[in-house]
Amino acid sequence: RQRQMCIRDRVYSILCNLKKCSIFELQKLTKFRDVDLCLALGYLLQNNQIYQKRIDNMVYYGVIAK
Repeated sequence: RQRQMCIRDRVYSILCNLKKCSIFELQKLTKFRDVDLCLALGYLLQNNQIYQKRIDNMVYYGVIAK
């Protein structure tokens, strides 16, 4: 549980710095396993901390402005 929280925090921090990022970029930057990255993104999406947007054939993630 604590490990998953650290993964979420890292993903959120990267998105705050980069504004938007694809899952492939996030995988390259974090080196997290697919399942860990997907769980982190799902949690952040569910809690309205990030958004998911399809542009052409790529899905991007970014931080929701508060």
